[in-house]
Amino acid sequence: MAKDRFLAQGVTHTKRQRGAQSQKNQKNQRSQKSRMRSHGSDGSDSEGVGDVSDLEHQYEDASDAMSSADEFLETPAEKRLRLAKDYIGRVQASTQLAAGAIDAEQIDRDLIAERLTSDANERSGRWSRQIARNFAYTIDEPRVTRVLRYGHALPPTCVALTPDARFVYSGGKDGALVKWDRVEGKKLHVFRALKKKRPDHNVGHCDEILAVAVSSDGRFVASGGRDRRIHVWSVSEDRHLGVFHQHKDAVTGLAFRRHTNHLYSCSLDRMVKLWNIDELGYMDTLFGHQDGAVVIDALQREQAVTVGCRDKTVRLWKIADDAQLVFRAGAATDQHRITKALASAPDMQPSEPNPRVASALTAHETTLRTLAGADAEFTEDCVDCITMIDEETFVSGGDSGALCLWSVQKKKPVFIHHLSHGIVPADTTGPYDAPPRPCWISAVAAVPFTDLFFSASSDGCIRMWRVRAGKTPGFDLVNVIAVNGFVNALSVRELVPEDPMSNIRDVVVAAAVGQEPRLGRWSKVSARNVIKLFTLRAVPPTSVQ
Repeated sequence: MAKDRFLAQGVTHTKRQRGAQSQKNQKNQRSQKSRMRSHGSDGSDSEGVGDVSDLEHQYEDASDAMSSADEFLETPAEKRLRLAKDYIGRVQASTQLAAGAIDAEQIDRDLIAERLTSDANERSGRWSRQIARNFAYTIDEPRVTRVLRYGHALPPTCVALTPDARFVYSGGKDGALVKWDRVEGKKLHVFRALKKKRPDHNVGHCDEILAVAVSSDGRFVASGGRDRRIHVWSVSEDRHLGVFHQHKDAVTGLAFRRHTNHLYSCSLDRMVKLWNIDELGYMDTLFGHQDGAVVIDALQREQAVTVGCRDKTVRLWKIADDAQLVFRAGAATDQHRITKALASAPDMQPSEPNPRVASALTAHETTLRTLAGADAEFTEDCVDCITMIDEETFVSGGDSGALCLWSVQKKKPVFIHHLSHGIVPADTTGPYDAPPRPCWISAVAAVPFTDLFFSASSDGCIRMWRVRAGKTPGFDLVNVIAVNGFVNALSVRELVPEDPMSNIRDVVVAAAVGQEPRLGRWSKVSARNVIKLFTLRAVPPTSVQ
């Protein structure tokens, strides 16, 4: 492989050949100097060395000619130093201030230092930015909400924002993949469902679309569904690029690895597969789940996290090491845990909550007290969604209504928030009495490497949570967004600020809202099948009146 790398850069000599060549050059230089001394040492000969400018020009040309070879002859320490200087130069160029700014040099140094610290923490895989407190104000839904209508005839099941949040892609049970303009709220393109009998049925889905993902460079979109296929599309050209047929059951989850075009997919066939989108090729298959894997997520390391629906496990796949970590889910909400949650309820009250958060916390405490007196118990039989906070921390949700915070250091959840979205009251109007049941956690999404994540259910709201900093693990409710219907998927992106001096970034949340849940039709609510967008303005607590 080393020989091919040198040949690709135009270096055709091996290390031993380069050593022999350098010895030959030194010998020729010594013989040339001896001939010059034989002509005379007074410097009057016109064929002599010449002045200093001629020497500089001569060695500049030689250095340019050998630049491609010297890149591979430098030591590891020299290479690290060169890459560090190049990186700092790029960061400095991206944080340049306007001319004439006050203390521009000092502010520029502060911005570079902060950017380097943030990038170092992100590379280490730990979350470091605390942004949740910027969204604790009272949200005015009519001002921040945009509804994308008339895109899907049946409930939408998945949604994905491009990295710059310019476009939105959504898939639904009607088999159509729709491209939207987020700013203008217009439908740009529709990749319609095709019939299996058509000769061109391989350039589109033939059944429900259950997953969609966008690459980190914004060039590719991947979609998967019940037809067991993964289709790859071009974002800029709106055309079909390829299709993968290797899964044996419905494709339920897709995720791109950040800063690469490697795609991870999971399916009800209990397999996790790896794909190279640049080459449109298959890479590997991972086994381990005892039931269908329904959701997958990944960040920038060569690893992914999945949840098995009925096997009640969370698995972290370390692809480079060909290994996996198994975490046992199945959180139970019994009387002991309800009593413990009631005891800690006063500590969860924020100092100055907005009215909607205060109402949600009061309703949650009332629900716990009601269940404590009714001797109720709920067990998590299915894990339905997961998202990664950072490379070592992730959050999952399931049918017990509990949100679980996981760490790679422990096999069990380090923190559980029971009945996060309340309960469905008992129904005594039908032929059979239905006892109260928790609201199923249907979707979770996080802003990577920050303390902010979102959860959704069918209780009519999306909840925003703040991960606690420090040694005590946990998270607290920050805000509530009203949404009517089943929230089948969430996608979150940060907007790049216009001012390079600002560290405050707005957040865009896209929600796939429908009448039915994503993987079935066991329940139905009165709602519209739409895509809802929420542009949340970041307001520091000191600016809130």
